[in-house]
Amino acid sequence: MRYAPLFFLLMLPFVAAAQTPVNTAVSDTLSRFLEPAAVTAVRATERAPFVAETLDAAEIADRNTGQDLPYVLRYTPSVVVTSDAGAGVGYTGLRIRGTDATRINVTLNGIPVNDSESQAVFWVNMPDLASGTDDIQVQRGVGTSTLGAGAFGATISLNTLGMSEEAGGSMMVGGGSFQTFRTNLQWSSGRSKSGWAAEGRVSAVNSDGWVDRASSALSSFQLALHRAWDGGGMTYTILSGNERTYQSWWGVPEVVLGGDRAEMEAWGLANGYSVQQIEEMKTYGRRFNYYNYEDEVDNYGQDHQQLHLEQQWRDWRFSVTGHFTHGEGYFEQFKAGDDLADYNLPDVVLGGDTVSSTDLVRRRWLENDFAGGVIGAERRWDRAALTLGGAWNGYEGLHFGQLTWARYASAAPDPNYWYYESLGVKTDHNAFARFVQRSKNGRLQAQGELQYRGVRYTANGTDNDQQVIDVPRDSATFDFLNPKLGLDYRLNDEERFFFSVAVAHKEPGRNDFVDAPAGAANRAERLTDFEFGWRRNTDTYAWGLTAYHMAYKDQLIPTGALNDVGAALRQNVPKSSRTGVEMEFGWQVSDAVEIGAQATLAGSRIETFTEIIYDYLDYTTVEIDHQNTQIAFSPRVLWGGQLLWHAVRPADATQPKLDLEWATQHVGEQYMDNTGKAALLPAYTVSQLRASLHLPTSKNGEVVDRTRLDVWVENALNAEYSANGYSYSYFYGPDVYTIENFYYPQAGRHINLALTYTF
Repeated sequence: MRYAPLFFLLMLPFVAAAQTPVNTAVSDTLSRFLEPAAVTAVRATERAPFVAETLDAAEIADRNTGQDLPYVLRYTPSVVVTSDAGAGVGYTGLRIRGTDATRINVTLNGIPVNDSESQAVFWVNMPDLASGTDDIQVQRGVGTSTLGAGAFGATISLNTLGMSEEAGGSMMVGGGSFQTFRTNLQWSSGRSKSGWAAEGRVSAVNSDGWVDRASSALSSFQLALHRAWDGGGMTYTILSGNERTYQSWWGVPEVVLGGDRAEMEAWGLANGYSVQQIEEMKTYGRRFNYYNYEDEVDNYGQDHQQLHLEQQWRDWRFSVTGHFTHGEGYFEQFKAGDDLADYNLPDVVLGGDTVSSTDLVRRRWLENDFAGGVIGAERRWDRAALTLGGAWNGYEGLHFGQLTWARYASAAPDPNYWYYESLGVKTDHNAFARFVQRSKNGRLQAQGELQYRGVRYTANGTDNDQQVIDVPRDSATFDFLNPKLGLDYRLNDEERFFFSVAVAHKEPGRNDFVDAPAGAANRAERLTDFEFGWRRNTDTYAWGLTAYHMAYKDQLIPTGALNDVGAALRQNVPKSSRTGVEMEFGWQVSDAVEIGAQATLAGSRIETFTEIIYDYLDYTTVEIDHQNTQIAFSPRVLWGGQLLWHAVRPADATQPKLDLEWATQHVGEQYMDNTGKAALLPAYTVSQLRASLHLPTSKNGEVVDRTRLDVWVENALNAEYSANGYSYSYFYGPDVYTIENFYYPQAGRHINLALTYTF
């Protein structure tokens, strides 16, 4: 699969040649029938018995500061975002209800985005994605996701398939603090008489980052080609992204946040830091970057291609989607004084001396392909709907390492020498059925789903530390049944209740098999999710209350430590749970003022687990049992609020408009490991000020928002905080026990702005 051509593009003329172009629109009260079928399959409808928030294009534009997509979602309930570089450009991440991206099911037009092996989502591979997204739905909990990886915290569904019927486009130029510059150009051809329409986007984002040297050079393009015919349509899309990001995932040691220069120096010497690293730690403080080699970069590109076909036949709608994703890249590292034996190289004899170690530069590569297909069928009656679907996905990931330079260059056999190589192969197939039934009076609606999902994974070869990788298929074969059942009851036109219970399963990832101690993280997880919701929507205000209890068996929880590429190490725990209440409120105070608020009160609990600690004196392990502790990175309190003032709203719609918004988020303290010991990430409160100036004009009798200037003041109150961290502990003999905490400080007050012209 590694060298597959752009076969979808070649298929287009043949698929559409015999069709008759007619624009059609079919409405339905039980499902979003106007959405593409693959998107509908993973989304909750208005009355689905699951909690969901949908951001439309206007809301995305208000939040799209040029930072990565997680920052667009930061004011949705139970969401916490973080940035390695401290300012939202480069490597960013998010957690929802305390769970990270490895168990958040992310789909792009209904197609899984999560990496099959790591199960994570690397937003940096899709720069400026928010600018090309029509809407985003976030489901918390198991939700109604039926395709892709198991959702253990949430589902994020991105839709880019909306096509403009009119020709036009926009151009944006922006930038801000830390030498940040971004630009994009978007265009749409409009719908031709023959039924064709096309649109595209090109983007570039560059930033030095707030953390020293944490620079990013990002680019992407997006293309969609659509044809409509009587009762159906076809859409081909490609999303391509490239990134070159300087590494900053190491974070800063705790001594930097609270120690003086002498303490930093003492800590650095005790932990093997170089003289340069110690001096930079004292000079840059919270902006310190452990890495100082000029090309300590991550360089990766990824292409997502999709072909969606849909056809209405009587009361049925059928859909077929094919997809192919290719990724290829490396991260480069300088290593001082590494043993030649670690690279399967012999010692070097220089004169009468034998050299067994050398300074070197290495590249650790990943080439991967992900391809598959999705089929679906949907049937609607007056008070019922049936959705059927299935998918098959295949993945191959080749991991290998190259030496590009060594001080004793004659040690390497040839320039293309691979010092390790492993291959991971995974297949993921599923089938599901969803049935929705509404009562005669329309007040009660029941929804049931059943999904079968089968996973097969193998990996073999050697890892970068020369350890043998051998994950046989029989130890990584999983078959899951995931039932879901829910009820929605509408009291009146304004108020409704819902209740649901859903079961989900999830397999371990590659790192769990390869990096965790043997037997610590090789069992599949099971989640039973109970959700109760109460919603009220009126013309002037809306509020919502959600209570949830998520009961896990064999949950994979982060230990607090990281592997050698910054991924969290995890272990299975027999029983654990998350319980919480989420509250939302919105009030249209007047034509000029709007208020929004969100809050989450939550608790997490691990009944019992065994902590595994290494003793670096003799390289043995020490096991410590713990009972009734909190799950790492699970804050008990989250709250936020937004105050929007339409400061200038003239009676003449063609006159300038001005919006001012103040937004605040508070994240309570959270532990960085599961022991409840000293590994604490302090609480923080961060605010944002937004000003948006709109300069509309009249075009063909319609008012067009021609020019728009947005200014965002990030961290407006200049809070000093860290949004993420990690922790590990170790023994050095029976009498020496050490806990090391590292943090990711975030930037103080800084500015982003964007000037957009629409044509």
